[in-house]
Amino acid sequence: MSIGPERSARIAAMIESARPVWEATHDADTLQQWLKDHDCHGADAVFVTMGLLNCGLAEAGHMFFAAPCRQGEREFHNQVMDGLEAASEEL
Repeated sequence: MSIGPERSARIAAMIESARPVWEATHDADTLQQWLKDHDCHGADAVFVTMGLLNCGLAEAGHMFFAAPCRQGEREFHNQVMDGLEAASEEL
């Protein structure tokens, strides 16, 4: 899946902007709060985390969803997953 040149450039710029925060703290919650404060949400925040930490999707996703500041995203994700599970049981 390609994310396109504009989005790639935006993510690359956000990685570089977030680098000092990560290097100063090495704290995933602080990083996610910083990303949220700078309007970096959802998949973009996961992509930034992956690029900054040079980690995989599972680790970056865990950091994203485990951060206290991402409670709203976590609740939305859980609601969607519950809905998908309920829909599959109806089939």
